[in-house]
Amino acid sequence: MSVPFMFVDGNLTLVLNNQSYQVLPDHINYKMILDVLPTATEEELVEIVDVEKAVASFSDGLVEIKNGQVTYEGEPVHGSISKRILEFMSKGLPFQPLVNFLNNLMENPSMQSQKELYDFLEHEHLPITEDGHFLAYKAVRSDYKDKYRGVFDNSVGQVVTMQRAKVDDNRARGCSDGLHAGALNYVAGYGSLENGDKIVIVKINPKDVVSVPSDCNYEKLRTCRYEVVGEYQGELLKPLYSSNFDDYEDEDDYDHEYSWAWNDSEEYEDDEEDIDEDEDDEDDWQNQY
Repeated sequence: MSVPFMFVDGNLTLVLNNQSYQVLPDHINYKMILDVLPTATEEELVEIVDVEKAVASFSDGLVEIKNGQVTYEGEPVHGSISKRILEFMSKGLPFQPLVNFLNNLMENPSMQSQKELYDFLEHEHLPITEDGHFLAYKAVRSDYKDKYRGVFDNSVGQVVTMQRAKVDDNRARGCSDGLHAGALNYVAGYGSLENGDKIVIVKINPKDVVSVPSDCNYEKLRTCRYEVVGEYQGELLKPLYSSNFDDYEDEDDYDHEYSWAWNDSEEYEDDEEDIDEDEDDEDDWQNQY
């Protein structure tokens, strides 16, 4: 059964579930709506027509779309996260993980940490998980302990934590206290794979990020918590991560068409420990995990 509609001068009027919707050419899903109109059900059309209601409902009203602008608790959200949410919505891609990411980011107690994380996100391709976390890399010893102290177990499945107050929030200090992760080529240069070091993939909640040091092109960060979800076996190109990390270990499973990254280049890098170029200062190494 076709959905009742009227199309005049590019303006589309739909009647869905006994409610009238007007779809103008500037609607974020305008082209998609026209494409699916002949075959879509009322329920399917409501999901892409009433995007603002869907976003507000999904985020309990915290995140809204108003006049093409992403807001959080009524305040406009600028930068990459806003751009990607709107981009995903316009392409009909699953935007819920990005909304979850924004929710998590706003739970970070430090405004400065929120701002610094954007530097890292702008610079790197960061796969976003379904629950709004992101994935990064970390170099560890052959026994999966941290490189310089051998204190923390970084085996797959382990959750590594430290008190947030003990993580250095001064981005001007490249080498300092905290749990570290970052871009792949930075990590690869930091670890020694020839000597048996391993690279693991860690899952980080944006709310737990404390600092993004300004050295090394913002390719590393300090956090107070991460979960080890896998061992590096190839580039991370798939944007979403399921509860079963093994689902994405086969490179053939990566959906390149929907691969999401924070910038437009194709190479996703990630790094390990927060080691500065001042590698002669062994005292600084003692505080890096």
